[in-house]
Amino acid sequence: MRIAVLGHSQIHVRQQMFFQQVAALGHDVLVIAPGQWNELRVKPYQKGRFKLETCRHLGGNIGRFKLLGAFEFLRDFSPDWIYVQQEPGSELAQDSVFWKDKLNTKLALFTWENLHAPAPIAQSVLQECDLVICGNDDAERLVKAFAPRTKIMLQVGVDTDHFQARPDVPRDTSVGFVGRPVDEKGITKLKLAWPTAKILPWWDWRQLPWAYSTVRVIVAYSQDTPYWREQAPPYVAVEAMACECAVVASDAGSIPFWLDGCSGASVVPQNDTLKLRETIRIALDNWEARGKVGRSWVHEKMSSPIVAKELIRCLENL
Repeated sequence: MRIAVLGHSQIHVRQQMFFQQVAALGHDVLVIAPGQWNELRVKPYQKGRFKLETCRHLGGNIGRFKLLGAFEFLRDFSPDWIYVQQEPGSELAQDSVFWKDKLNTKLALFTWENLHAPAPIAQSVLQECDLVICGNDDAERLVKAFAPRTKIMLQVGVDTDHFQARPDVPRDTSVGFVGRPVDEKGITKLKLAWPTAKILPWWDWRQLPWAYSTVRVIVAYSQDTPYWREQAPPYVAVEAMACECAVVASDAGSIPFWLDGCSGASVVPQNDTLKLRETIRIALDNWEARGKVGRSWVHEKMSSPIVAKELIRCLENL
């Protein structure tokens, strides 16, 4: 099978590593990404059956940008599937419908569309998709009325070979936070509940396992706000669990959906700092056992090989 993947997030190494895993299953994968997005830059490269091509783009807003020259890459590649990881109302999703018709191929789309009902232009895109992959159950409920077939799935899996505890790193931080230190990520509530929590500095994705390996309990206490909702699975939480940290998360957005049944993580109601403090204390007392269980859970349910095989099964069955 020949799969072409497009989206602004494909510039990130996390996405590229995942689609290399898809290619390792015996499929030709072309990823088309902007060569630059904010501070991120990437150059074209090829690895086995995986190939990355980059384009200049017009527009900096993720909903309103065009990948210049993407159609020429698609035409030369002649994919069985175009898989666009962009919201259905975006310019890129609309362009992909046109490319699908021109190349007589199938179209899959990934969406987090769970903050509001799809606009009319998004509805028309969803109706043209052969498969819509939804990042959570709320997204599926919203788009199911317009899409011929839907599937709830991770956008990418967790690279558990990369994310694992580093034995040469001392785990000398009791409670830590990784990510943007802003209110919607729960940093204010964490400081109230556990004032000595360490706010780790920014680390590159490639270096994150070494950061997680210094911490016993990672707190990812996101908050739903009028302008922010956790649409994605908590990648900080699951990548930290893969590094054998105990995790304390909130019930914001789709976090409970993705962590359901995971004994390596505790889900605490939002805005309950007393419960947060109590849960952190319990997690600290049991961090080592929880860390090992959490890693096994992530490896068995959310690792890149598992998610890649699930994606291929979906595409092959259409």
